Amino acid sequence: MAIPKVVIDSAIWLTPSLSALPIDLVSIRGTQIAPADLKDANALLTRTVTRVDVNLLQDSQISFVGTASAGTDHIDTGYLSERGIKLANAAGCNAGAVADYVLDAIYQCHRLESLINGATVGLVGYGAVGQQLSARLSKLGGKVKVYDPFIQSTEAGATLCALPEVLGCSIVSLHAALHNDQPHPSAQMIDNTAVGYISPDALFINAGRGGLVTEKVLHSLADRGVTLVLDTWPDEPSVSQELLSRAAFATPHIAGYTRTAKSNATDFLIEPLSRALGLNNPFNTLESEDTKQVMVDLSRQSDVHGLMDAMTAVSRLAQDDVDFREAWKESQTPGNFETQRAQYRLRDQYSALTFQALNASTELRRLMSAAGFKLAS
Repeated sequence: MAIPKVVIDSAIWLTPSLSALPIDLVSIRGTQIAPADLKDANALLTRTVTRVDVNLLQDSQISFVGTASAGTDHIDTGYLSERGIKLANAAGCNAGAVADYVLDAIYQCHRLESLINGATVGLVGYGAVGQQLSARLSKLGGKVKVYDPFIQSTEAGATLCALPEVLGCSIVSLHAALHNDQPHPSAQMIDNTAVGYISPDALFINAGRGGLVTEKVLHSLADRGVTLVLDTWPDEPSVSQELLSRAAFATPHIAGYTRTAKSNATDFLIEPLSRALGLNNPFNTLESEDTKQVMVDLSRQSDVHGLMDAMTAVSRLAQDDVDFREAWKESQTPGNFETQRAQYRLRDQYSALTFQALNASTELRRLMSAAGFKLAS
């Protein structure tokens, strides 16, 4: 029997579990994958930069498409269904990484203490990211309000609310999937009407999908004094210099880019790929990750400031912001945006760090655990 041919975006991590499969992997840059590359292929593993539709697949024998991302808005799912092509995504692979990013943004924007003291946080979207983030925020002391028309209930610590009430929170973070499906399309859901619900002193974070909001709306928010943290952009990979200049922190769609998330994005696809191709695979694809040791002396800190010191020890948002702005000065092109993503120096996920929190109080250890850090016993 011939070994199945699998075309893979060259930016997807080649993990030990994927390498062990009996397949012929052909690596091609995602923006350059063309119909001719797929004519004799059995499966395609891609990311969000490849448009997967009839134009790409009509002359192929592809039976499986896997996207190393949570979103599928770059894939014509209807066409795949018509052709009987199986589809899998990596939903949840980067939930921890994005939650880390949002907590770092809250800290860098000087909102951490108010969060611990009970500030309201509005989450738009309650999928894998929203759920994990909600759990951490509520354990830290925040009052979490959630808008998601596709769910009926939330875990303890979060309350389902109408969109206006969620947008009225002191911190608002977007995590909805991007789609135009009725009756609750999410594309451009934060519109001119929604602007009026958002408080002028709010922190507004988009580490979800750029298309959930328009550039005009973001300018309106900035005009009102709202603090913007933007990882995703309305017209990415194009980013207007004017909008960039109005963001307190700006990054090139890398909120989910940690070593742990990159491994997960690949390994979450191995089981469905193996099933679709009839491969003999035991499916124990997720491997334990060796944690890095971080030592911080917190003996002279209050509990809140101790948590801030711990976050300072691993925070990357400020430096990532500087790096992106400097790179954008050199070339304001879609290609440069994708280059910044492809060449991004992956962060360490909170869960992959073990803190030696020297002399930390019981309450500080609780706060650090709530934020997502592992603590040495």
